Amino acid sequence: MVRPIVFIGDSITEAWGFHRATTFAAHDLIPRGGSGQTARWITMRFRRDLEETGAQGVHLLCGVNDIGRNEGFFVPAEEIARTLASMLDEARAMGVAAWVGSILPAARIPWNPEVPDAPAMIAAVNAWLRDHAHEHGATFIDYHAVLTDEFGALRRAYTTDGLHLSPAGYKAIEPLMLAALGRVAAGDAVQATGGATLLKFKGARLATLAVAAAIVIAGVVLVLALR
Repeated sequence: MVRPIVFIGDSITEAWGFHRATTFAAHDLIPRGGSGQTARWITMRFRRDLEETGAQGVHLLCGVNDIGRNEGFFVPAEEIARTLASMLDEARAMGVAAWVGSILPAARIPWNPEVPDAPAMIAAVNAWLRDHAHEHGATFIDYHAVLTDEFGALRRAYTTDGLHLSPAGYKAIEPLMLAALGRVAAGDAVQATGGATLLKFKGARLATLAVAAAIVIAGVVLVLALR
């Protein structure tokens, strides 16, 4: 039997449930997004969302509104990480499986130009999640790697304003999400690193294998040439 998973987050999660409602319904995923909410605000409803939905799993995606100073003050990356960790710990204490998504790429905060270092803040929180999510019983999903361009911004084809995702953006990360949650066969999308589960595209792995194969072939050719 497929277990329900609740998606808890801000407007990015809210719009995900709207734009990809068919996917959510097909895989028993429950959207609980709140527009403009910071991670600290989300902690105030986190347990209630789990209890009300009866979910046996939780997908957490938030933090950008803390970076955007939606509560009117600067929040350091370390504090955002601690807030996310507290929710993961709460899920574990409740016996609920947890997945935490990376904060999505953004070159700037559209509604708050006074935030000068959004990419650096995003990178810092994501690095902490990548390295420590498993310590709090959660699987880390690296959406940032799928969506970013060479400058660390959100790819134009995937966004409406440089921060929020377009329907195409949600479609781009959906296979990664479904593989992480076990809703589809993970196959080559899953790679375990240091105890934390990092999900990567099949193409990236194939590229690595191709390079390795080329090195082996070159070595064989060199040996034959020296005979």
